[in-house]
Amino acid sequence: MQIHIDTEDQLERERIIQRLLYSLNARREDIDSMRLSLIPIYDTLGSRLYRCKLRATLRNGRVIEQDETQSSCDLAVSRALERCARTSRRRLYQPEQSRIV
Repeated sequence: MQIHIDTEDQLERERIIQRLLYSLNARREDIDSMRLSLIPIYDTLGSRLYRCKLRATLRNGRVIEQDETQSSCDLAVSRALERCARTSRRRLYQPEQSRIV
């Protein structure tokens, strides 16, 4: 699995790597590449938030894109990675079904 992490802080990069190893350990063979970026932003009240954008390419060529904004950088990364793991499991191991709207 190829991993690209876009962040400004080296300490954040190390924490993200540890979270990646923990959260996606069982999905390592299912994901070909991943790009994760962590961007500090400010809301309308001036509070600092963290936006985690994740893009993963699965072994069957499908793409997962997650966008999570939280008050803590660890929480934003954790939630995006958990969603990515659940989505990859659904997309790889369940047959395609047409949605009835």
